[in-house]
Amino acid sequence: MPHDDAALSRFLRSVRSGALAFSALRVRDEEVALDLLQETMISFVPAAKKHDEQIWKRLFYKILGRRIADWQRKQIWRDRIARITSFSALPLTDSGEAVEFPAGSDEQPEHNHSAAQLAERFEAVLATLPPRQQEAYLLRQWQAFSVTETAAIMGCSEGSVKTHLSRAMQTLKEQLGEWINE
Repeated sequence: MPHDDAALSRFLRSVRSGALAFSALRVRDEEVALDLLQETMISFVPAAKKHDEQIWKRLFYKILGRRIADWQRKQIWRDRIARITSFSALPLTDSGEAVEFPAGSDEQPEHNHSAAQLAERFEAVLATLPPRQQEAYLLRQWQAFSVTETAAIMGCSEGSVKTHLSRAMQTLKEQLGEWINE
């Protein structure tokens, strides 16, 4: 299955912006996301040459997902080491980050939130989801992969994808309901 460099180049250009957004939402740091994207592209090229173009997008996101998971595992250990050396009174999320509580969170939200405020709130809630729920949500809802494709990328069953997505959607609905149902 020989592929020319032009086809690979076109493919990489076509997925770059979506993959960068996906990565940035998962790691919450655009510079890290760019690094992970670059590493993924470097790993993808030799792998792509062994596969048909029809599966390149799934293959690319599978490699990207693994890079992100590896980075997140390293971050968890770095955070644990940092906590050992300094005490934090804030509770931690599943990813090891300190939970931030919005000021006046017990008050009624303001009406007519701006799109920027909603996007910021969405990203904050998305960041609190467990990594597998984030991945399922972003692959299915943002990248529009099918359940079967998402399962292949995530390396799990279709039922697991549906469970992760359902839980992610429920949390997003609970946390953002007051923001979008006004």
